[in-house]
Amino acid sequence: MFQEAEHIEGVHLRLCPLDHKFSSPALTTMILTTNKAHKAALAEFRHLVDQDEEGHHARLLELRDAIHTFEESHGHAPGPPRTIAGVLEVEMFRLRLHQKEMAEKLGIGASRLSEVLRGKRPAGIELRRALYTKLHLPAEDVLLLD
Repeated sequence: MFQEAEHIEGVHLRLCPLDHKFSSPALTTMILTTNKAHKAALAEFRHLVDQDEEGHHARLLELRDAIHTFEESHGHAPGPPRTIAGVLEVEMFRLRLHQKEMAEKLGIGASRLSEVLRGKRPAGIELRRALYTKLHLPAEDVLLLD
């Protein structure tokens, strides 16, 4: 069972009792409760990532989990994309493709894909067909999004 250990300006630390069976040390779980604490945790996380040192791995994991939990509980999770450009960006991330590779996969020119992503050109029927046939996206998403 977790017990409340400390409350410091929007940050709760909960202690997990010592596990005598495995003789492991007590674990702490950080819980962010305010936007101020969330911003401070993000700043610390970014600072530690920029240092790129192995000694900060445990702290980074603790911050990551606390930030993620806070953001989920406060509605910070992004919704589904609402534009073709958004769908393309999500799919490029999911497939780990650069723009040029995505353009090749879709059978369109890289410059055309770039224009669609930047909102300079609307997605034509050929691009929408490629999203449906080559990426297997639902037809309603492909046809209804701007």
